[in-house]
Amino acid sequence: MNGKEVFLIEDQGRIVLFAPLRGIILEVHDDEKNRIAELLECPEFSFENLLKAFPEIEKDRLLSQKTEYESEKEKEERFYPISVVLFTTFNCHLRCIYCYAKAGEQKVNMSWEIAKAAIDFIVKNAKQNGKKECSLEFHGGGEPTWNWSVFKSALNYFQEQTRGNGLVSKINLVTNGMLSRKQIDWITKHDVRAVQISLDGMEEIHDFQRPTVGGGKSFSVVYRAVKSFLEEGAEVVIHSVVTEKGVKRIPEIIRFLGNNFPGTMVQMEPACPCGRGLATGQQFPSAELFAKGFIEAQEIAKSFGIELIYSGASSQLTELHRSFCGVSEPNFVVTPTGLVTACHEVAEFSHPLARLFIYGQWDSINEEFMLDYQKIEKLKSFVADSDPVCRECFTRFYCVGDCLAKNLNDVDEKDILFLNSRCRINRELVKHYIFNHLFGGKGVAP
Repeated sequence: MNGKEVFLIEDQGRIVLFAPLRGIILEVHDDEKNRIAELLECPEFSFENLLKAFPEIEKDRLLSQKTEYESEKEKEERFYPISVVLFTTFNCHLRCIYCYAKAGEQKVNMSWEIAKAAIDFIVKNAKQNGKKECSLEFHGGGEPTWNWSVFKSALNYFQEQTRGNGLVSKINLVTNGMLSRKQIDWITKHDVRAVQISLDGMEEIHDFQRPTVGGGKSFSVVYRAVKSFLEEGAEVVIHSVVTEKGVKRIPEIIRFLGNNFPGTMVQMEPACPCGRGLATGQQFPSAELFAKGFIEAQEIAKSFGIELIYSGASSQLTELHRSFCGVSEPNFVVTPTGLVTACHEVAEFSHPLARLFIYGQWDSINEEFMLDYQKIEKLKSFVADSDPVCRECFTRFYCVGDCLAKNLNDVDEKDILFLNSRCRINRELVKHYIFNHLFGGKGVAP
């Protein structure tokens, strides 16, 4: 394990010793801080030396739960994915002002040949390697249900193949919610129990940020979709994107969602200037206002039984990670044109990071996926420990370097350009969770 493992964090006159791998959060005083700082600066620092100087650390100040840190996966000689993400189309009902994929500008649909081949590939891998389950996710690129015929055929075929091979099937759907009641009924009757729907909050915010292709309103249709999926017993995650328009209204947005959809999970993320956001002039909302609003909204969310989450930080300080997402596995994402990519945001050769993330392609002549195993091995190496900035940061076990596609320089993938706004959000939220653990939220707001 490379990088710092023990940190001194200060906030409003309070000092905390934080050792996430040890599950330790300990308040220290100024004189103790100076002694600890000296120990940490020693070239041959070891945690045992720290314990000798402060024996009460291990005895009195452990987190209530044992810290879980995912062990490094054994590297297989070859790549055998048993999960696939299908981008069934680049088309979409909406023209969201911040869309990373600029969905709808291309009218490209996935063929049944590619969808079937991707499913056959992961089922074969699972069967040959003694796995017990397979996973299928519909995502975009575009709205996956837009290509309704291939969507239905792929879902049916996946279930047939997993059942026929004695495998447990897991199916997830990420959707814009522009669905008819008939479509929702079909989806839920075919065992799609995990659904992520994009709903950005109150009507005026949602309709401004997520207009239809003709500039119309989408709120009422999406609202009904969320209600319908919940009525059918689906596990719904509401995905809400915050722009400058809503960054000062985060608590209000969560109260609205709580009043209408109590008990759901809400994932809230700041908009990033990419994709269509560059054309519409979207700026990253204030990191300080996002963190402040998110912290205030957590108590509101709790009162409605809502689990409020953000990808770069977790209140579960005992849950440590080695990667931000599945890019370093890598993900097996198949685009409408048959490209294979590790990143949802990089789905075309025209993307500046295509040379890094796109590692394969469907070969219709030979009827197989041609994969670049050198690229796959390179993707596996992208973890937070590989970057010197991350190695020194106390949030690295939670954000794990954050989104690689957003952080990489499009000129040279070896140069990391962190989005300082997300870094500041990550730091503020993790710091809040640390101090909240000790002091119950008193005096720890950013």
